[in-house]
Amino acid sequence: MALKVLSDALQEFDTALDDIGSNLEFVRAAMQLRPRLRDMLHWQNMDGEARKLATRFLDQGSAEESVFYRGMVISLSGAFEQLVRRVLRDGVRAINEAEGNYDNLHETLKRQNVYRTGLALQTIFEPLDYLELDYELLSKNLGTCFVGSPQAVLNAEAFTIFLSIISPEKLADALNRIGIKMNWDRLGSIQPMREAFETDKTRETAKAIQEFLTQFGRKRNKIAHTGSSGVVVNESELEQLLKFFRVFARGLCGLIETEIGTLIPK
Repeated sequence: MALKVLSDALQEFDTALDDIGSNLEFVRAAMQLRPRLRDMLHWQNMDGEARKLATRFLDQGSAEESVFYRGMVISLSGAFEQLVRRVLRDGVRAINEAEGNYDNLHETLKRQNVYRTGLALQTIFEPLDYLELDYELLSKNLGTCFVGSPQAVLNAEAFTIFLSIISPEKLADALNRIGIKMNWDRLGSIQPMREAFETDKTRETAKAIQEFLTQFGRKRNKIAHTGSSGVVVNESELEQLLKFFRVFARGLCGLIETEIGTLIPK
């Protein structure tokens, strides 16, 4: 389906993947060029500053490619977390725009709105670094959410607080915040997803997706919490990650946008 509500979130994620892909190409080109560069340069035609710069570059010890790629894994996980955060926020905003009557809202949305707003208000003395919250607006909006209110406004930002998504289970829990059940089989039915895993059956692909996310999460956590020592990431693995998340993000956003439509009373 054509994405409308979540198109901006998806475009932002695609841009982040493009940036990581560009960095990958730069590192790959630099690693291939460096051993050959000394013989390629016309040293006699270089001025002093250029010669000094080239010599300093060539005299450096061999760089470990995996160090760069491990950093890109962390950037990729952060970009995906930001995607999910925006999906939740933009999804709730779409519900706000479509339906103001509190009594017509899904019960899960009502409960989660109170709970998440409460968590958000608790951070007033220790604001979060990654989320800008307007505490007065949170309080004002919460005051519109009561039985019989004709103009209820859910706190969209509050639904994104304390988000953790680097595992299939945690991703499913995140979507449960807005009343959406994660349908892995639907993702497994997407042809580009099957092509990515070279699978033919829906359930087989669904399991492969979950296992891929699990392994990605473990690698990401090990890099983030151990200083990346002993974790090897090569260029082909990073290429596979970029390919997977491009397809997965579009499929996920399509699923979520469809489900958001069911939460908006007709």
